[in-house]
Amino acid sequence: MRGWWRDLTDLVLPAECAGCGRPRTVLCPECRAALGGPAP
Repeated sequence: MRGWWRDLTDLVLPAECAGCGRPRTVLCPECRAALGGPAP
């Protein structure tokens, strides 16, 4: 059941990381850390 649900959401939501193109994530942890920068 999970497989078809993911395929369905891929039609509406981004299927790749916006930074590096990793599949099945909107923004992977590495890209999120690079965009967030160091903690204040």
